[in-house]
Amino acid sequence: MGTSSVSRWLASTKNIVGSALGLAALGAQVVVGLGPLWPGVVVAMYLVGALVAPRDRIDLRPGPLHGNGGVASAADLAAQLAVLRRSMTAENRRLPDEATARLARILDALDQIVARWTDLTEAADQAHTVEQMILDYLPTSIQRFLNLPRSFAIGSRIEGKKTAQDELIEQLDLLETESDRIRTALYAKDLAALEDQSRFLREKFGRSELDL
Repeated sequence: MGTSSVSRWLASTKNIVGSALGLAALGAQVVVGLGPLWPGVVVAMYLVGALVAPRDRIDLRPGPLHGNGGVASAADLAAQLAVLRRSMTAENRRLPDEATARLARILDALDQIVARWTDLTEAADQAHTVEQMILDYLPTSIQRFLNLPRSFAIGSRIEGKKTAQDELIEQLDLLETESDRIRTALYAKDLAALEDQSRFLREKFGRSELDL
């Protein structure tokens, strides 16, 4: 378990409730005595508290951006992408495999886009779309799914509609298509330059089959 995972657990409702019950059992041992098995009682009370306490709600959206008049910088976006990657790793067992695969591809595409952020700032609409994908659309889709009980999210349908898993996959498909479209447009100039180089090399070094 990584340092961030330990920190999250220490601050979680489950740990706080479990610790409170464990301390209550320890206090009972001091005041009235619980017999020779008191250490086991303390541990059992902690586990009961950790099991019955509600899971903390996940919030992956970043707080207000303070730099550049509240406008996201490339560093802001890269930091948020790192948060989303850590969340994907930490919650891997709760995310469907189909979602994890799509999420990994989306994050890869967005990483590549942010790495060339200055090239995208000339296209204000696309830059805004990428910002919203990283700071709002993607984290909102993930956290809303993760904040549902897993069994409900995967198998339950309300009034015959799609499951939460179906909705998540559909949202990720839309985000993947858009992120790939913007990445392709961003690299179009490089691809055109590469094609020009290939054409130049063919003209300079290409030979006819009749050449000796």
